[in-house]
Amino acid sequence: MPTPALPIPLGVCVLPAPHPNAARAVRYPEYVHEILGHVGLCYAAIPYTELESRLPELRILVTVGEGKLPEAVRAWVEDGGAWLSLAGLCGLGDLLGAEPLPATYSLWASGLRSLGEGYLENLSENLSPLPPGYPLGAGEGLGERLGGGLHFFGGLAVSPTDATVLATCTDSHGRPSELPGVLARGKCRLIAPDLVGSVVHIQQGRAITRDGIPSSDGTGPTHDGVLKSDDGQVLDWHFDRQPVPGVPGLSGFLTPVADAWVELLLQNIFALASLQEVALSLLWYHPCGAIAQGHLSHDTDGNNPLDAEALLAALEEADAPGTWCVILPGYDDALLQKIKDADQEHELATHYDALDHPWSEEEFRSQHERLVALFGAVPVTNKNHYLRWQGDTEFYGWLERVGIQLDQSKGTSKTGEVGFNFGTCHLYRPVAPDGTVLPVWELPTPTQDLCIFAPPEAATPLLDAAERFYGIAHFLFHPAHMRKPGVADALKAVVAEGKRRGMVWRTGRELVQWERARRKAVWVSATELELPEPLPGATVLTLDPSGDVERWGFKFRLSTSPPAPSPGRSFLAGKGES
Repeated sequence: MPTPALPIPLGVCVLPAPHPNAARAVRYPEYVHEILGHVGLCYAAIPYTELESRLPELRILVTVGEGKLPEAVRAWVEDGGAWLSLAGLCGLGDLLGAEPLPATYSLWASGLRSLGEGYLENLSENLSPLPPGYPLGAGEGLGERLGGGLHFFGGLAVSPTDATVLATCTDSHGRPSELPGVLARGKCRLIAPDLVGSVVHIQQGRAITRDGIPSSDGTGPTHDGVLKSDDGQVLDWHFDRQPVPGVPGLSGFLTPVADAWVELLLQNIFALASLQEVALSLLWYHPCGAIAQGHLSHDTDGNNPLDAEALLAALEEADAPGTWCVILPGYDDALLQKIKDADQEHELATHYDALDHPWSEEEFRSQHERLVALFGAVPVTNKNHYLRWQGDTEFYGWLERVGIQLDQSKGTSKTGEVGFNFGTCHLYRPVAPDGTVLPVWELPTPTQDLCIFAPPEAATPLLDAAERFYGIAHFLFHPAHMRKPGVADALKAVVAEGKRRGMVWRTGRELVQWERARRKAVWVSATELELPEPLPGATVLTLDPSGDVERWGFKFRLSTSPPAPSPGRSFLAGKGES
């Protein structure tokens, strides 16, 4: 007799948005589903209108936003349910041990009081997303910062009543306040900053219509008359950068801040699951349980065949594939064929040139069509020359309409930006201003050629971060620099070090194909995952205090599928494919 399916014990509910022109605690609240979908977490998306009727099947509830929750939630909590609220008291502040903080002055245009922009500080050791000594928030001129600081944008200002304060807030200038950031009371927790909206804002930045503000140390001169993605970055030159070890005078964005916010969310969820003795499962980011992955990209500026041959030789020696972002007019047919035929299985991608040509969809389509004819195939990946960017998310529409699935144009164009100036080492899907999640993935470019753009010492903290946050270590090496002193050796060294850490190096095409297939997987119960497409090496982690691997500070047991699982089959957490 088959075992009855166990209901999914974790529910996530986004509260209705307030009416137009009303103050709100969160932006892009529905993006929480994109965040948790990328994590692969087993959870049920609960529409607000169905919440009361579905409470009996839940052990843990996550809500996003401020509003009015049904009174049934109170009874459910009092009966043993665990609740995590993101930026909302929801009319049940007594359960969370907090009350709303009023505006300092009130006339017609007042309302809900936001946290504004600031930093989450003094995270309790049992909740901090970072291990002791990790250099998050050790910003210039701040002195010692206890527990690090996570940059946030928006949220709900509250005052604690009888809750335990697990983290506090400073303002955007690092000045302390009495505002709590994370509160706990029994099995209820509140993260007051707008966690979801902060992830979106950091990953995507501002719309770009003019040059950005440069750094004051001379290493980030973004005021250069060329509009690029980094002109829209929102992380702070002082508070969000850290010194690059071994390189006096150089700081970089060495911590993926958006990924740290995701980790804080997961740590709270897993903490409540542990209290509830609920064995939550998730479909792991990478094949075969790998801790992280590596990626090499190569922008072919100049299209010098001798440089290309030098890069091919370095990649062959390193035994790693690369994604060649080809700028027009490209290489000759013989050299392109040699790249395609290499044992490393390289990828040919587009490199849209809007530096010497107009920024327009017509021009982009023209260049794309000529590259398709040159390659003899439709490319999957694009990176813009000079990381050019204008406007907001319109460019993703251009990509979608020609079939590009992965972009790499968000990133660093100046040495002092080395690292995660868009806050993540993960693939992510951007969101349009109206909240629509766009069907194109972004993988930011955190550095360019070691020894030319950034010192080779920068490789270690970038690899550390990708490993620490279970992401993708992306290194750009131009063929044009490959014959310069030290560059080829730096490429081979970073690949070897990544392999030593357990990273597998993959092309952009491979990364996005895996992610697309992975995101089609569906949790049909607490223990059963349906795989509509083959997902070789699919790995499920299940929360277990006796587990054999540790992620986000919690123990999990690990189950891995066969090398080539059949499509349409179920994957049972803790058992493998059925």
